[in-house]
Amino acid sequence: MEDEVFQRIILEVEREARKKTLILLYLQNEPLTDSRLWEKVRFVQDHNNGNLSVGILTNGSLLTKDTLEKVIQSRIDFISISLDAYSKQTYEKIRTGLDFNTVQKNLEELLQSKFDNTHVAVEYVLQKSNVSEFEAFKRYWSSRVGAVMVNHLSNRSGQLPDYEELSANRSRFGVWDRFQYGMVRHLVTICPKPYVAFHITSNGDVLLCTEDYARKMIVGNIKTASIKEIWNSEKYNKLRKQIGQKQYKNIDLCKDCSLWRQRVLHWF
Repeated sequence: MEDEVFQRIILEVEREARKKTLILLYLQNEPLTDSRLWEKVRFVQDHNNGNLSVGILTNGSLLTKDTLEKVIQSRIDFISISLDAYSKQTYEKIRTGLDFNTVQKNLEELLQSKFDNTHVAVEYVLQKSNVSEFEAFKRYWSSRVGAVMVNHLSNRSGQLPDYEELSANRSRFGVWDRFQYGMVRHLVTICPKPYVAFHITSNGDVLLCTEDYARKMIVGNIKTASIKEIWNSEKYNKLRKQIGQKQYKNIDLCKDCSLWRQRVLHWF
């Protein structure tokens, strides 16, 4: 994304935010491939009126010892690392092309650096191949990082053809986890994404949902309209109304999505 566009986005959020707003500097990508990432983090913090918080979700493979000083100097609020496994064998089956030992080493160096460990999280996407390691993963990391984030596998709005084969059977979860799942589903009765989040791609397109890897539902472009204009647009409000009424089948992006039938996010 061009610097001018990025900076305009941040300045509008800083100006318009009325409560704590989380800025995540990634979308369907690995943020550490951006050589200017830490400059962008610093820009956010330099224009932070106290209402902004900035973080990234990374696979950790590029979070080397050489970058740790940049991490600290950037004043980033938190870093979440996708692990998805407890053992090397399971990790390298799920995260093809990455090395378990390298990522573990990078994470250990981050935890031993001057960066506050309470601002480090690890993420686990539950699926059939890793559900048996879930409890061991949670026990190990809960005492070492600020949070363990657990998500369910998504079918990427119908773009993952072997989703049913890959997804975990919820009956294998513990009693407490199933209870929490049931409570969240009781409280969150509709997909909350279009009400709480705004997703901008590198070319300025605004997506209705992070699951839209096929770009089925573009609701505007930040280069031709402000965040406020797009957020309050007739198109966006119409989609929110449909989702609020659970008319998922009438929305091309939502009709095949697995997430609206499941919990969106779960913290342990």
